[in-house]
Amino acid sequence: MASLLEVQGLGVRFSGLKALDDVSFRLEAGQVRAVIGPNGAGKTTLFNAISGYVRPTTGSVLLNGVEIARNSPHHIAEKGLRRTFQNGGLFPALTVLENVMTGLHPQTGGSFIDILLGRRKAIEAEIEARERARELLKLMSMDHMAETPAGDLSGGQQRIVEIVRTVACEPPVLLLDEPAVGLSPVARQQMMDIIKRLSGEKGVGILLIEHAVELVMAAADRILVMAAGVRIAEGTPEEIRSDKAVLEAYLGHG
Repeated sequence: MASLLEVQGLGVRFSGLKALDDVSFRLEAGQVRAVIGPNGAGKTTLFNAISGYVRPTTGSVLLNGVEIARNSPHHIAEKGLRRTFQNGGLFPALTVLENVMTGLHPQTGGSFIDILLGRRKAIEAEIEARERARELLKLMSMDHMAETPAGDLSGGQQRIVEIVRTVACEPPVLLLDEPAVGLSPVARQQMMDIIKRLSGEKGVGILLIEHAVELVMAAADRILVMAAGVRIAEGTPEEIRSDKAVLEAYLGHG
């Protein structure tokens, strides 16, 4: 049986420089796999190559057994792989509820023009999307802020809303790029709870880049450690804690 996401021998070159070299791993449904490593390790390049923002030089990316490498980000998202970015991307003037509804647009079936013209099917689709968005916010304990402009939220709240919007269409695979950056310890705990809820209750396969080691060790089932564009270790949190190569290259111990 094919894995949900399978990366095979992925490589990326920029003007002759190897930014990523022969990286392979698998992600199963309901699994949280973290990618860690020092700055310049190739983590973001890996995410970009998987999600279509960078064209791989070598290798393949299979989603449910279907090749998606070298497809556009739009087509990859349509096939069920969604991602977040380090610097967010909410619409600050829209409410929290409206931001989440934008993530449901592919499922509504009605265009903006249809809604303006008052076409019944489009109006019904918008009402359904609004109800679904409220359900998602409630699931993430953000329903009390549904009518708040996104620009008025704290950084941590904005990242939670971004994740809610990203998973609105129920993608089987979710790539989270440093979701805990800039968060307080309390907000980090909340973010970890959300990650566990998405993987455990919803069966989402999650690939996670994160510098907060305590969050990675608590939330991840498997950890991929990178340095200089290559994989230097892979294993469970317990195995990674005691791996000498990881301690030297990433955690700063001898």
